[in-house]
Amino acid sequence: MTFDLYAWAEPRVDDVTEAMALTGPWIEAGADPAASPFEPSTDVAWFFRELTKDLPLIDAVSVGAPNASSRPIWLETDDPAPARVVAIRLSPAAPRAEMEEAYSLAMKYDLVLFDARTPHVHHPLEAMSAYASATFWPRGAIRSVVAGLLGAAIAYMAWSVGVPIISGIAIVIGLFLVLLTVVTLGHEIRERLRPPGSSRGRGRRRG
Repeated sequence: MTFDLYAWAEPRVDDVTEAMALTGPWIEAGADPAASPFEPSTDVAWFFRELTKDLPLIDAVSVGAPNASSRPIWLETDDPAPARVVAIRLSPAAPRAEMEEAYSLAMKYDLVLFDARTPHVHHPLEAMSAYASATFWPRGAIRSVVAGLLGAAIAYMAWSVGVPIISGIAIVIGLFLVLLTVVTLGHEIRERLRPPGSSRGRGRRRG
């Protein structure tokens, strides 16, 4: 059984050849999600839960049933059982909307999204990170510096006033803005100095 999109967490693949070599034998064997060659992850399970919550009519399959609760996803506290892959067949009536939703959620959970129609391998979170870094200079850097200076000013004024509790909270907020500025600028400077073609680190949202 073939689908249009496949989303998984591990293993990471970077090109179509790798993706097809990984998915081809599995699809030919029937594409059973429980027997897929991907590693179990709660990220994939959350992706499936949100996807079917936002688009109840989408044709998507995975291990386990979609969440039937009426509660918003952000109120859910218990992780679903890990899943290996989510396979999606796009609707002829709304393929763009479903593709955009799948891409957005794949970015949120840092998943690999393989479009078997094109074919093309997407790394949505990495693509967004690369775009953010490419457009950071100079406006983003200026905004970061302004935020850091504002944080330093808040911390200094709060320390000078010395109002119990309130000053302590303001100092913490101010120092947090300064720290955020230092971390952001440090990261973007490292990315700017990174040799072309070198790989980026991959973060995980959930285990």
